[in-house]
Amino acid sequence: MKTLTSVLVLGVFGSSCLLAWAMLGLMSNVKSAGRAVPYFTDLCIFLRPVLIVLPLVALAYYLWLWFRKEERVSRWMGFVMATMTALIVFVLPAMSTSYLLIIDQVKMVTGVH
Repeated sequence: MKTLTSVLVLGVFGSSCLLAWAMLGLMSNVKSAGRAVPYFTDLCIFLRPVLIVLPLVALAYYLWLWFRKEERVSRWMGFVMATMTALIVFVLPAMSTSYLLIIDQVKMVTGVH
């Protein structure tokens, strides 16, 4: 059960990082087109490579735990908590800033204020 839960957590975490990577790529294109972006979005674009490193670190830690065959629950729960904390700290702000900039463009095109 621990293995299934950890694989699901790893999958959700990796796909969320991939989605945030893609959204920040769009925001990088918006920035290079000359549109001013908020400072937090600029910071998220600068920290974009972290979104590649985080799933790799989580995968390495998962494999390390799996091959150790240790039955302590605290390390597995630590793995789940660490990946979800990183998801909240790094991925959700990147996705939210991207969404806010994209929604402005949609509102301008549709005429909604």
